[in-house]
This record gives sequence, structure tokens and C-alpha cells, in this order.
Amino acid sequence: MTDKVAQQLWNARVDGTKIPNDFAGSPQSEDEAYEIQASMIAASGLDVAGWKIGATVEALFEVLGVSQPFLGPLFQRFTHDNGVALPILPGTSIETEVTVRLDADLPAREQPYARAEIEAAVASIQPSFEIVGARFEGELAGAGFKVIADGGANIGTVLGTEITDWSGLALSDFPVSLSINGEVSTAGNTSVLLWDHVFDALAWCLAHSALSQRGLCAGDLIMTGTCTGITPISPGDIAVGDFGPMGQVSASFT
Repeated sequence: MTDKVAQQLWNARVDGTKIPNDFAGSPQSEDEAYEIQASMIAASGLDVAGWKIGATVEALFEVLGVSQPFLGPLFQRFTHDNGVALPILPGTSIETEVTVRLDADLPAREQPYARAEIEAAVASIQPSFEIVGARFEGELAGAGFKVIADGGANIGTVLGTEITDWSGLALSDFPVSLSINGEVSTAGNTSVLLWDHVFDALAWCLAHSALSQRGLCAGDLIMTGTCTGITPISPGDIAVGDFGPMGQVSASFT
């Protein structure tokens, strides 16, 4: 059943469709959800390009029906350049966040990584959007383990310009704003995240059982969590994320 559900979720992602909300084989635990997710990755036949972290603000735990943050795979096929125009389905939302790209491997190990070790492996940081939505009918709110099984609800990633010198940026307390159709929709800050610094998000990933064999690899993208919440978007919308000295990221939707 795990493989069947995983294939259905992958097919829905590729085809731009949705499966029933009460799909057979829906996960009943976090472990089951990650088993489905792993089978979905295998069904894709693609290499993982990195990871998104969901529910990185405690207030989202109750909204989504989870008890802690979760991981979802990123694929190059769904990673887009700044200014992209993307088709979307009803129920799609946008998140504004800092994405980290690695320059070196961070193998899985028992000893936790220190922030300095992680920073030494970082190639760049980028302003970014995560486009999120479910491959099953209904809302993400309250979906719980289904969100994890469904690849963390990642639909796509939009990347702004890479920043290779972040020494002057206060990444523990960095303001970000999201505008929709020319008007500021919401403002946020990296300080809302569960970790003290965006690089600490990678340490959290490396301690997660889902990466206990793989670890993180050179070239991986890690989306460190939304600074502006989850904002619904509709066809015709134009979104701009303003990261101040880090630059902007933009996308339009059809």
C-alpha cells in the first residue's frame, strides 16, 4: 500500500491533479508518513536537490496538525529562477524564506554539528519563495501526517540571487516582507523561526532520522522556514519578497 500511495501522490504532482482527501493508505503516524515520502522519492526516479523544512513556527503546529517541524524533498524539476510565471491549482499558498546552498557534504553522524561547522560548508544564501499546496483534496490545515507523506506539501521553489558574503547580515534577526500585486501583504523576520539562526536549521535537518543515512550533500538547497507565514495566492497574482540588502525574489501565477 505504501508504494501505491506514494505513486499516486507523485503522479498527482506531475500531472497537476489531486487525489481524494480520504485516500486509502493515509498515514497514521509520523513514521508511516516518512515511509510514504521515501517511496514517493523513489517513485520519482529523480535525485533529491535538497530539503524544505515545514512548520518552523510553533503556531503552525496546531494549524497543520503536527507536533514538530517536518522535512520534505526538493527536486530540480520544480526549482525555478527569479521572476518565473507558474500555473497553480486552487488552495495554493506562498511562503517567504531564506534558502541555503551547500558547498560541501555534511555527512550524518551522531555528534551534533556546531554552527561554525555548518557555516564553513555553506556556499550561499538566497531570498526565496516556497510554493505550497496539497496533492490531496481539501486544506493543508489539519492534514497532519498527510502533509509529510505528500513531500511536505512542496509544489515549487523560486530562488533569488545568491549571496556569497553574508558576514554583514544579521541572519538571526533579519526582516522580510511579502507584497502581493504591489501591496505589502505581510511582514516577518527570521527571528520567528524555532532556531536562533538560519544555519541552525541545517543542524536540525542533520539530526533528523529521515537523513540518518544520507546527511546533506554539496549542492543541496535547504529552505529554512517561512518568515511571513502561509499566504494564499490566486491566478493573476504577482508576488515579491523583499529581503532588503539580500535582494528580492518574485513570481507570477497563472
